[in-house]
Amino acid sequence: MTEHESGSSHTGWLYKALALVLVGCFLGYLITLASDRAASGSDSTGSAAGTPGMRAADGSDGAATAAITTGDRQLTGRPMQVKGSSNDPNDLANYYVPGQPVPTAKEVIEELNKAGIHTGIGAFPPPGTSPPLIGLAVPDDYALPPGYVRHYQATDDGQRIEPILMYSPDFEFFDSAGRRIEIPPDRVVPPEMAPPGLPLRPIEIPPPVDPRSTPG
Repeated sequence: MTEHESGSSHTGWLYKALALVLVGCFLGYLITLASDRAASGSDSTGSAAGTPGMRAADGSDGAATAAITTGDRQLTGRPMQVKGSSNDPNDLANYYVPGQPVPTAKEVIEELNKAGIHTGIGAFPPPGTSPPLIGLAVPDDYALPPGYVRHYQATDDGQRIEPILMYSPDFEFFDSAGRRIEIPPDRVVPPEMAPPGLPLRPIEIPPPVDPRSTPG
């Protein structure tokens, strides 16, 4: 009886030890699984937060905004401005429509005046309303006597006109009897009053250049 009771006692202790080992292994497995899941979630969150231009997809990322975060910079979108356009009424580009003939200076000034703009380009008289003065041509090598000046002009399209002879505004003129000579209002010297040695040749106005024509 004694030997039989001792063998049964040893067998009971063996089963208890085996059960404890199995329970310990199961608990270790659960702890390891929980640690792996926690590490995986941490890596996923850090990747989404650390990647430039990425935000959490939780519905509050402000996708409708124009600002985009890139690294340490923020890019903000702005509407594009059409090149060549401006609000300056003196900018001739504002009066040109692509595909249409280029407006003349006269047309631009007239439109500005109609709009009530009389400053800048609009302050000038429209081309053609103040024609150049016609007078005697003064050669470059002609020595002007005291009291006379060369008057330079240009056409409305910018062409130079040879100078004409005019009376200087700083002088008064008298005849041989000491009587004062009346000067024309425009101060242009007429042929009959030209100084000695001046060729009596009136200037010629060059024809206007058509701005719509293509240079050959």
